[in-house]
Amino acid sequence: MRWLAWLVAGSLWAQPDFFEKRIRPVLAEKCWNCHATKAKISFAGLRLDTKAGLAKGSDGGPVVVAGQPEQSKLYQALAYEGPVAKMPPSGKVSAEVLVDFRTWIAQGAPWPDEVAAVGGGEKKQQAAAHWAWRTVTKPALPVVRDAAWPQDPLDRFVLAKLEEKGLRPAADASREMWLRRVTLDLSGLPPTPEEQAEFLRDGSYEKVVDRLLAARSFGERWGRHWLDQTYYADNIEIGRRVPARHAWRYRDYVIEAIHRDTPYPRFVAEQLAGDQLPWTKPEELRSNLVATGFLALGPWPLVNADKEQLKMDVVDLQVDMVGRSMLGLTMGCARCHDHKFDPILLSDYYGMAGIFASTRTLSGRMGLSVFSNVNTVVLPELPEELSRRAEETREYWKKLEEARSALAALQAKRKPLEKDSDEAKAADQEVAQATQAVKLLEYLPPSPTMAHAVQDQDMPADCRINVRGNAHQLGAETPRSAVATAGTSAKLDIADFTSGRKELAAWIGSKENPLTARVAVNRAWHHLFGAGIVPTIDNFGTRGAAPSHPELLDYLASEFMEDGWSLKKLIRRMTLSRAYRQSGESNAKAQEMDPENRLLWKMSRRRLEAETIRDAMLSVSGLLDATAGGPSLPFLVKGNVILAEPQFLSEETKLDPASRWRRSIYLPTLRKSQMPELDLLNLFNFPDTNQITGARVATTIPTQALYLMNAPFVQEQAAALAKLVLAGEGSDAERIRLLVRRVYAREAAAGEVERLLGYVRSHAERNAGGGAVEARQEAWKRLCHSLLISNEFLYRS
Repeated sequence: MRWLAWLVAGSLWAQPDFFEKRIRPVLAEKCWNCHATKAKISFAGLRLDTKAGLAKGSDGGPVVVAGQPEQSKLYQALAYEGPVAKMPPSGKVSAEVLVDFRTWIAQGAPWPDEVAAVGGGEKKQQAAAHWAWRTVTKPALPVVRDAAWPQDPLDRFVLAKLEEKGLRPAADASREMWLRRVTLDLSGLPPTPEEQAEFLRDGSYEKVVDRLLAARSFGERWGRHWLDQTYYADNIEIGRRVPARHAWRYRDYVIEAIHRDTPYPRFVAEQLAGDQLPWTKPEELRSNLVATGFLALGPWPLVNADKEQLKMDVVDLQVDMVGRSMLGLTMGCARCHDHKFDPILLSDYYGMAGIFASTRTLSGRMGLSVFSNVNTVVLPELPEELSRRAEETREYWKKLEEARSALAALQAKRKPLEKDSDEAKAADQEVAQATQAVKLLEYLPPSPTMAHAVQDQDMPADCRINVRGNAHQLGAETPRSAVATAGTSAKLDIADFTSGRKELAAWIGSKENPLTARVAVNRAWHHLFGAGIVPTIDNFGTRGAAPSHPELLDYLASEFMEDGWSLKKLIRRMTLSRAYRQSGESNAKAQEMDPENRLLWKMSRRRLEAETIRDAMLSVSGLLDATAGGPSLPFLVKGNVILAEPQFLSEETKLDPASRWRRSIYLPTLRKSQMPELDLLNLFNFPDTNQITGARVATTIPTQALYLMNAPFVQEQAAALAKLVLAGEGSDAERIRLLVRRVYAREAAAGEVERLLGYVRSHAERNAGGGAVEARQEAWKRLCHSLLISNEFLYRS
């Protein structure tokens, strides 16, 4: 199951930036000397520097068969396979490069359309014509014919567009539907029967939204949205799963920052330069340092003897992450050449790259000369931690001494036994287990409170252009700067002997920056309405989609800044709007005119995200463990950690039983795929943590249905839900009503109670041979199971 879900998720790779970052640089470095338009001799008539050249192929015919890597001569040449010449002649490319080319060809070898080459000055002039780089100006509210419909000023922009097309908004959703919608959107959990009763009795939409925004579950839900825009995971190296033992602190920081409604520019500054911000209390300094885990955590290829290239590869991922998550720019596409579509020059890229090259992300060794490790800092101790740490240290040394003594005793017992005797074999197993116990304790000694965080290099400096992305082929030096395309000056007044991260953060968080507020507002809209006003939420460039409601986007961006950059205030007005209150009622005219619902004539129905499916099942079954925060990685589960240098998590890593019912955001997040017990996340499109995920996809594949029908996790939730319902007082009809309330968050429909009750009775009667009580329990469990895997539960309307 895991490999299939991963393969489906891999379809996201077929994007222009994947080609620009992973394919074109290899072609440029390895192929263009002999196979390009400007090459002195074009060997075999093959040109690999243009889309047309690739399509034409060589004198011997096509070199790429779209969708079939093994049949493609280009792939065969790179893999040193088949009857073709082995290329490049200087040596076979790495396994990672082969995987990239295999993926690219399997997805049809997409090559972004070419654009006319223009000079730097002319490219910069393009910025003025593109909507995203114009100054944000607050538009006047449009006049609408139906003045009674808008609930919030933002509704006027929606209604004006609909009236312009001769369309009407959908009718309001029922109170029950709206409550389930807003509760799932703001908390990631369904409303409880008690919350439903309170709302139906009180009728205040405002009280519901205010309650949800004040709860920590809001930070957990929207914190996960932000983590999609980062490289957050609990391990670093992809292949060896090197644990990032302190990564959870960054996750908890994000949850807390969103929960307390940190103003967005401050949120940006803490993550980019928390180590350089002023502080008044140790707790504040500690939080600031942890926040820089945004930059410290990523899919860094730690096993790389070429440290200079490794450093610049890490910088590239950081530049791309900052560009996408905070600015809506595909900065990574300008690493090897001026951006093909947007006015972002090599000098822009390396201006920002110099800031992160002057930042220490990796440091030290991991026991072997080719290994690096993610930078780790000691956090200031809090008074209440000191006494506890002293006690933990004493207890640790006591346990270690006991474990070592036990090992020594077993080794002494084993010594006189004959080598191949049964007694010796049993003793060897005991010695191996005791040795593992000692090593586990030695692996996790008491230590100061630590965090994965970044710091400035000892000697920050400007960066030289890496020709074709090669850290050893250097061009001109480029002053550290921001991006001139964003409508503001790119020059940063960087303090002496600092990287410039603090100044970059201030530039990003400025009201004069036309991108920041628009990108943040659009992302919030995406999570509430199912699609952004700009659908390409991490690409506001010329290749991104145009906004469906440009005036609405600027109005919300202006209000966002005027409201102190408060995410909670922004979300409050969106969820209390009439546009958000619409039902999903269809309309033939609107459907034909606007099948993608970009005009917002109804509320689009969409499937719950992977974590929400899991958390919602736990919630309605009564098993949800609401414990907040703390470490994710299950280090002490036997067999999880390979204790040879460098210590890494095994492929068979198991979940700590104590955390199996916690919210999904607190579970271990591993690169490549999650552990087997979390197959639900793998199958339902949990994002690839090695990529920046602007908008998740929602695939539909057969294995999802098979999982829901057969997975032990789902069966356990059904059994717990049945037990909970049966434990209540009242008739079976009342139990059915309670079940429908818990699972669907609505009153049972006419005839529904009789139908579901009939199923329970008939199933129990057919299987009464094994005992009436057992048959009754099994019948209720099966009913609960069918409701938990129904579309009504799995989708948010």
